[in-house]
Amino acid sequence: MTLPPTDPARITVLLAICNGGTALAPQLDSYLQQSLKPTQILASDDGSQDGSQARFDAFAQRATAVGIICQRVTGPQRCGTANFLNLLALADPASDYLALSDQDDIWLPEKLAAATQLLAPQTDTPALLGSRSWEWDSARDQRKLSREVPPPHDFCHALVQNFAGGNTMVLNRAALHLVQRALHRMTDAAVHDWWLYQLISGAGGTVILDREPQLLYRQHADNQIGANSNLRSKFRRLGAMLNGTYRHWNDLNIAALEPNMDLLTPASRDILARFIRDRQAPLTARLAMLRQTRLHRKGALNQASLWLAAVLNKL
Repeated sequence: MTLPPTDPARITVLLAICNGGTALAPQLDSYLQQSLKPTQILASDDGSQDGSQARFDAFAQRATAVGIICQRVTGPQRCGTANFLNLLALADPASDYLALSDQDDIWLPEKLAAATQLLAPQTDTPALLGSRSWEWDSARDQRKLSREVPPPHDFCHALVQNFAGGNTMVLNRAALHLVQRALHRMTDAAVHDWWLYQLISGAGGTVILDREPQLLYRQHADNQIGANSNLRSKFRRLGAMLNGTYRHWNDLNIAALEPNMDLLTPASRDILARFIRDRQAPLTARLAMLRQTRLHRKGALNQASLWLAAVLNKL
């Protein structure tokens, strides 16, 4: 049984760094501008060669002066998902809330306050929060509101599509304990945030989407996934589904979920078992599986692409 959140809440920020460049400093500064400041910041640096380590260390001195504990560890040297999984494994289990952070966004001042307020009613139940964001072209200083992924946010959706960017996600303590238990049994995932959604929803946890944007999501060529708000990005994702990338992601997700079957609800276990059994079965079995499990992606084009993948044996 988890302990109730303390007052004030202990908030840990998990920051993945890999050659963050000059964009790192504005993100770090935005932590200090929070109306509800974090208690500690744990950064995992994946061998940066551009001065990012020194930038973080200089920031840590300023943050420590205002009572924020900062620590930098060496990451797994693979950037992206592996770096975040490393952070989740190392996170302080006594944290009341855990906020994931990319290295080049800018948090709006109420991000942590809004997240903890929405998560506060969930004490013993694992809970995951994501929010919309401002997709930000920093060169032109132009913002566009990210798309809203409508409810329900459940395992039938999580198994085939994510619901929010990992850079917006905040977990409560019960969710962190669930995640750390699962991490010992797996080695990789397609994308860390998608896996968090799958695990927490599959375990019967609560998934919350804050409709208010809480950060500036910097758009650039090196985004691991990037926004999904225009036709070009949608066709890029469709291409990933049809060229076998999506099937590979499903392979990785299944490999991460299977060892943790006992953490899932009976209904989620049944859905996962059916997906594993029939996703590459004969066509009629694949289509029956989608229809009977009610696996779905949000949006007409995304849903159509899921059925197309099933027809083409790309699940």
